Amino acid sequence: MPPYALAGPSVLAPLHGIASRHDLPLPFSFVLVGAGVALVVSFVVLGVAWRRPRFGAVGGVALPRLTRFVDSSVTRTLARVLVLVLFAWVGLALFAGRDLLTNPVFGFVFVWMWVGLVPLSILLGPFWRVVNPLRTLHRLLCAVARTDPREGLAALPSWVGLWPGAIHLTAFTWLELVQPDRTTLPVMRVWALAWLVVVVLGAIAFGERWFAVSDPFEVYSTTIARLSPWHRTGDVLRLVNPLAGLTAWRPPPGAVGVVAVLLGSTAFDSFTNTTRWISTVQASAVPSILWATAGLLVMILVVLVTFTAAAAWMARYGDRPARTYARLMAGSLVPIVVGYAIAHYFTLLVLEGQRVLVNLSDPLGRGWDVLGTGRWAVDASIFDHPTAIAVVQLLAIVVGHVLGVISAHEKAVALLPERSALRGQWPMLVLMVGYTCAGLVLLFSP
Repeated sequence: MPPYALAGPSVLAPLHGIASRHDLPLPFSFVLVGAGVALVVSFVVLGVAWRRPRFGAVGGVALPRLTRFVDSSVTRTLARVLVLVLFAWVGLALFAGRDLLTNPVFGFVFVWMWVGLVPLSILLGPFWRVVNPLRTLHRLLCAVARTDPREGLAALPSWVGLWPGAIHLTAFTWLELVQPDRTTLPVMRVWALAWLVVVVLGAIAFGERWFAVSDPFEVYSTTIARLSPWHRTGDVLRLVNPLAGLTAWRPPPGAVGVVAVLLGSTAFDSFTNTTRWISTVQASAVPSILWATAGLLVMILVVLVTFTAAAAWMARYGDRPARTYARLMAGSLVPIVVGYAIAHYFTLLVLEGQRVLVNLSDPLGRGWDVLGTGRWAVDASIFDHPTAIAVVQLLAIVVGHVLGVISAHEKAVALLPERSALRGQWPMLVLMVGYTCAGLVLLFSP
């Protein structure tokens, strides 16, 4: 997404950070080689020291008191009401506010909701499915109609899986990265109403399960939360090794599509900020919207096809159909998605997240200061530390991929015979190294 100001006098913040390869503490070629070597060494060490599954049981520390607090009807009702009020406030800005970049709806959607879901889902687990305002609205409608919100007019086939969520995530990333005039109220109103109608009507048709497989924000949050240290076993919350919780995930159909959209769209976002992309689009007679649409879809398909092919190689050594391995291995992409999100967007969240809070105090653009935040100054001191930012971005991508290699290895030794587990992972290792190098090149390209 191009830079944009949320209030003004603005600080312009590109979505994928403010550092460049010149801010790295080492020459960029050294960084690329070092990142690749780190993954290969990790793989070799795992092959020698990690021959059997270690996360067969999630384990962790049971937290019954925290479970009672989290599951309390008072806690959940209060959380749902607060989020519903927040969305009503933003809805006021959307439908009654002025069509200016100082309208808080743009930053709320693209910064708080989209980018902010990542750290919140890591820290709090799959919280969005508890506070999702569309779930709350659906429950209120069912209460009025005296129907069970879990039941719909028809049963949702199991083969549907997360594919509706993958499609809706693709639609949202198209809005975020391609849609012309996306920071105008008429466009945002259409998309907000479409989100409301598709998700709520789907829940009426198929019951509450529709939210878990369709709502793009809930699917996003729940997927990222697989890497959270919180895991529910039965009726008890546990503090667990995040990789153990991730390994316990049994990805449904469409899970690969979800992570491919998340990873591919982030890569495309970075690519559109390179001089090569900008000069190519500007010199072409083809409309930029067609370039961007094609570019986004190609990036998503590249991730989907390469990951599926690398995972299918495992069928040569396992006893399952080749098409099933990509789904079973989908969790290994979650740490990479998180790493990319941190590397590309954390500066945006730190900087423009403040501006959203400022703008929320005046939803109608009339000079109000309802929340007392309207006169706050945005702290832009993050610009003073480009080297630190570059290091954080580098570490986020490399650590995310190392965790992805560990997760993939744990799954592989559980799915394949011990004698062939390493050979079955070779294409996946090559792919992980490729993703790492490509991510760094895109992130630090001029």
